[in-house]
Amino acid sequence: MTIAAEITPIALAIALILPWLSGAIAVRALVGPAPISLLLGHGFMLGQLLIVLLLLAWDFAGLHLAFTPIALTLAALSGGVLLLYKPQVIWQKPHCSGRWSDILWLLPLIVFLGERGFTLTEELVLRPLFAWDAWMNWAPRSVVWFHHEALTPFVLPEQWLAAPSESVAYTLGNPRANLYPPGVPLLLLWPMLAAGTHDHTLLYLPWLLLPFAASAALWGHLRQQHLPAPICALAVFAFLSQPLVNTHTALPGYADLWLAVAFGLGGMALAQWQASGNGRWGLLAGALALCCALFKVPGIGFALLLVAAGGLLVLRPPARWLIYAGGAAFTLLIGGLLLGLHPHSAQFAANHLVLNLPGPLPTLRLAPAPLLPLLWDSLFVFANWHLFWLLLAACLSTGLVLRGVESLQHVALPVFITGFCLLLALFGLTHYFAQAVNGVTFDRTLLYVVPLGVYVAFAQLALLWQSEPPAETP
Repeated sequence: MTIAAEITPIALAIALILPWLSGAIAVRALVGPAPISLLLGHGFMLGQLLIVLLLLAWDFAGLHLAFTPIALTLAALSGGVLLLYKPQVIWQKPHCSGRWSDILWLLPLIVFLGERGFTLTEELVLRPLFAWDAWMNWAPRSVVWFHHEALTPFVLPEQWLAAPSESVAYTLGNPRANLYPPGVPLLLLWPMLAAGTHDHTLLYLPWLLLPFAASAALWGHLRQQHLPAPICALAVFAFLSQPLVNTHTALPGYADLWLAVAFGLGGMALAQWQASGNGRWGLLAGALALCCALFKVPGIGFALLLVAAGGLLVLRPPARWLIYAGGAAFTLLIGGLLLGLHPHSAQFAANHLVLNLPGPLPTLRLAPAPLLPLLWDSLFVFANWHLFWLLLAACLSTGLVLRGVESLQHVALPVFITGFCLLLALFGLTHYFAQAVNGVTFDRTLLYVVPLGVYVAFAQLALLWQSEPPAETP
C-alpha cells in the first residue's frame, strides 16, 4: 500500500470525526452529564460500534455500501438524539484547583503526548500495511467488501472449492479467519468508503486515535476517583509507554488493541456504576461488551465477563458465595498450572480431556503445560511491558496491607483478575501452550487486560489517597 494513492481528504476527515462526535452524543444520552474526557474517551469506541452496526444493518437491508448515505444517516440519528433529550448540560465543568504545581506536573505529559503522537503518526503514515495478521486475516475482507459494495461472504476453503462457479464467495489463507467477527474489517471498510480507495496509509488513522481516546477515558475515570492530576498523568504515561501498545498502534490492522481497549473501558464503566450508583453506566458497559464480541473470537469470553460482572452488581449475591466460587476456581487453575510442571501427569490429562466449545470458538484439548516459567519471563524479564506488572503488584500489595479486604471490593479488580486467569487457563491448560512458547501470541493476548490493569493499579492508589473524597472533579 502506498501513500500516493488519491483520496478524498474531506470525506476521510468526516469519517473520523462524525463517529467520534456521534459516539460522544450517545454516551451523553446513556449516562447523563459527564466530564468531557469521559465523553470523548468512551465516545470514540461507541462511535466505532455505531459504524459497525450501521454497516451491518445497511447490508442486511440489501443496500449498497456507500459513504454519503451512511454518513447522513448517522448524522441524522445523532441529531435526533440531541433533539429528543435536549440536554441542558452537555458535560460537567472542570474543577480547577488553582495550583500551579498541578499545571507544571502536566507539562511533561503534554511533551510526552506530543513526542509519542508525532512518532506514531510518522510510523503509521510512511509504512505500508505490514502486520501479518492484518493482510492475512482482516484487510482482505475489507478490500473485497469495498469493491463489491456489500458484505460478500467468506467461507471455509472446502466450501469455496465445492461452490458453483457462479457463486460469489471468498476464502482466506488462514481458514479460521473466515469465522472471525466482522468488527475490525468493518472499521477499516468505513474509511475506505470515505476515501474512495482501499490503498492509502491514512485509512489506518483510527488505530492511531484509539490509544489516545483510551487515555482520555482513563484520565477521566481516575479523576472521578479524586486522584490528583499529576497521578492521573502518571497513569496515562504508564499506559501509553507500554511497548506492545505502541507496536499495535504503529502496525495497524491488528484487532488486539481494539479488544484490549473495549474490555478496559467496559471494566471502567462498571467501576463507575459501582461508585456512582448510576445504572446507566451499566448500559455503556453492555455496549462495550458487544464491542468485545465483534472484534475477536476471544472477545466473546471477555464480553461474557463484563456481562457477568454487571449481573453481580445488579443481583448483589452474598460476598461469601463469590469468595468460595472464586477461591475454588483459582485453586483449580493453580493446581492445573502446577500439574503442567510434571510432564507425565500432564500427558495423562491431555489424552483424556477434550472440551468442545460452541459456534466459532475452537475445540480445546486440555493439556496442562509448563506455562509458569514462561509467564515469569513474559511479565518480569522481557521488555514487552515496561514496568507495568511490577507497578500493578506493588499497588495491589499496598492496598491489601493498608486497607485489607476492602481493597478487593472494587469491581474492576475481580474483572481484571478473571480476565487474566482466563488467559492463563487457555495457554497453560490447553494445546494453545504451543502458541505461548514462541513468545508472540501469548504476549499479544496479555495485552487484552493491560488497559484495565493500569486503571486497577491507580484505582488502588485512589483508595489510599484519602478517606473522605473532595468535591467531584472531571
